[in-house]
Amino acid sequence: MKKLIISRKDLKSNLKIIRKKLNSSGKDDCGNFPKIIAVVKGNGMGLGLVPYSKFLVKNGIDFLAVANLEEALTLRKAHITQEILMLTPTSKENELQKLIQNKITLTISTKEQIQILEKIAQNQECEIKAHIKIDTGFGRYGFLHTNQKEILDTFNMCNKIKISGMYTHFARPMDEKFTTKQFDRFLTVIKFLKQEGQNVGILHCSESIAFLKYPRMHLNAVRIGSLIQGRTLNPVEGLKKIGQFKSSIQEIKIVPKGYNISYGKMYQTKRETKIAVLPVGYMDGFNMRKDRDIFSHKENILSVGIEIKKFFKDNRIKVLINHKKYSIIGRIGMYHAVVDITDSENISIQDEVLLEIPPMQVNSMIRREYQ
Repeated sequence: MKKLIISRKDLKSNLKIIRKKLNSSGKDDCGNFPKIIAVVKGNGMGLGLVPYSKFLVKNGIDFLAVANLEEALTLRKAHITQEILMLTPTSKENELQKLIQNKITLTISTKEQIQILEKIAQNQECEIKAHIKIDTGFGRYGFLHTNQKEILDTFNMCNKIKISGMYTHFARPMDEKFTTKQFDRFLTVIKFLKQEGQNVGILHCSESIAFLKYPRMHLNAVRIGSLIQGRTLNPVEGLKKIGQFKSSIQEIKIVPKGYNISYGKMYQTKRETKIAVLPVGYMDGFNMRKDRDIFSHKENILSVGIEIKKFFKDNRIKVLINHKKYSIIGRIGMYHAVVDITDSENISIQDEVLLEIPPMQVNSMIRREYQ
């Protein structure tokens, strides 16, 4: 038995806190509070694409964002009719045909995409909506912010395509100086287009971290993903972590002192040890680590310092069995892990085990259960 338990009550509470913070930043130029664009890419940020999206819609979210065609079509097949923005641009004609047929809002990052879309639009009766992506320093998709003439030309090329929004993406939102530079670059492009008489539509640039740090950057909408789960670098009072991984004990036995545990002979017991075997491993997402290459040199040094300090503490991975914490021993395998339960008296096979695994890391094949 393995499953990820998601609390509807805690999700609702998190949404309420986020809305309160969003509304406290004030209304936009049109007199409206900024909109939440809920990012549900990556299997609904790990909470299950369809059930999570349906939960959000039921709780007042009317704008979703996905990463690819498959996610967009899955939501439409699940009868979700709210607006869906596909964040990844595509120039493949067959993909664009499907996206248009399913009324998905597109991301445009090149003039060539407009040319292909206008060609397709000749045989389409439905409205084609798109957001223009501006590269303000991320170095990925989008028109370079310095190419204002090209961006204006793109607007002028649109006959059957409605540009309903524009956005950019922050490279490192914790860096206030560079984030401000990106934001100012974005506003410069917007100002130019407005002076040229263009309707730029809804404007958005802030994801979860930027939403918390820079209220002035909320504009007309914010793209919120991990924050709804209560998982963010910036602590927010009241937010609760969403997603509790549950499994059960598969086997219990006693091994002698000096006995090897798991792969690589990296751990030998210090005493006669009672162990419990769990049917959970790194293929389920347990103890997956993020690389440090997304951090700065200074942050890497800090991270290494923290690791050194941890060396002198009990830094073993813990699981919860019958309301008490127990340590994982030995290397975690692909589908199994071993727990030292020597000090327990009341643990049995099939007892429930709670593990800390961020939902985004949990294997998509693991069942998600909303309670």
